[in-house]
Amino acid sequence: MAIPTNLITGFLGVGKTTAVIDLLTRKPPGSRWAVLVNEYGEVSIDGALIEGSSPDGVSVREVGGGCVCCASAPYLPVALHFLLLDAKPERLIIETTGLGHPARLLDTLRQDYAGRLDLRATLGIVDPADFARPEMKTNPVFVDQVQLADVVVMNKLDTATPELVSDFQAWADGLFPPKLLIAGTTHGRLDPAWLDLTADDERLPLYPEAHGHHEHPSPHRATEEPIALPSPTGKGDVGSGSPARYESPPGVRPACGWVFSPADVFDEDRLLALLHTAPGVTRLKGVFRLADEWVAVNRAGANLTVSPTAYRRDSRLEVFADVPNWSAFEQGLLGCLTPSRPVK
Repeated sequence: MAIPTNLITGFLGVGKTTAVIDLLTRKPPGSRWAVLVNEYGEVSIDGALIEGSSPDGVSVREVGGGCVCCASAPYLPVALHFLLLDAKPERLIIETTGLGHPARLLDTLRQDYAGRLDLRATLGIVDPADFARPEMKTNPVFVDQVQLADVVVMNKLDTATPELVSDFQAWADGLFPPKLLIAGTTHGRLDPAWLDLTADDERLPLYPEAHGHHEHPSPHRATEEPIALPSPTGKGDVGSGSPARYESPPGVRPACGWVFSPADVFDEDRLLALLHTAPGVTRLKGVFRLADEWVAVNRAGANLTVSPTAYRRDSRLEVFADVPNWSAFEQGLLGCLTPSRPVK
């Protein structure tokens, strides 16, 4: 059986290690958990803290001297192999370095450990002091960590003003794609139930850009209508299905959204040609897995912009159109799919 696996990410000093230690103290009695800690420096500190504070049934291993997303990547398979072999865990927690871009790590886990690891929610922790700095919104590491996270949590709420918390909630509610959950906490205390949130728990908006706003620190859901993650649709996939599709209700501005499996891979040239030339489209935004990377796309009128993204949960698109033919548009999207290939 695949091992439930979670990434805990966040900038330096946000409280990742404290959060991991707290989770370990509240694991089910008798269960076996393992923690893989990525240290940026050569001397292990976080791993020692976790190991020294952990209850019985927890195994800890470190990958030091860099980031598993880049410099230390060759050491990841070795550390992970022996951790899984020795500990035989029922859950794996990976704490990434605060200086890391964790998207490639998630790609590696999906590619090389399919069937062995069951990737659940990635939790991204934010410090109020970091969020209060305007320059952080454009910091590449901070942006990547937030984009990748399925659950975004503001830690150290006791140090944040009500105005800052309100600003955080409004900012987080406006993120695209929407998060599975947005919450706040103190002392790194995370709800263990958050670890098992998956794309099946997400709700598409009633129609694109209609995300709701909730009082902090309650979980954020866009609507009450559930939507399950679709199976892969790429040509040649076993058990291929159709993307999840959600149309706006009658009487509102015509819009439609699609969600594809993260296993689906899109041909870049065909996809961008479709999105750029589709007639009648007034606005669209989406994220897609291409052969070598994931990208975010945004079109307003005839202007289409494309940029890399660390988002990894699924491929999705939301479209506004004057005179829509959603079935034809969906067929165009399906025509942009290629046989699934590993992300390099």
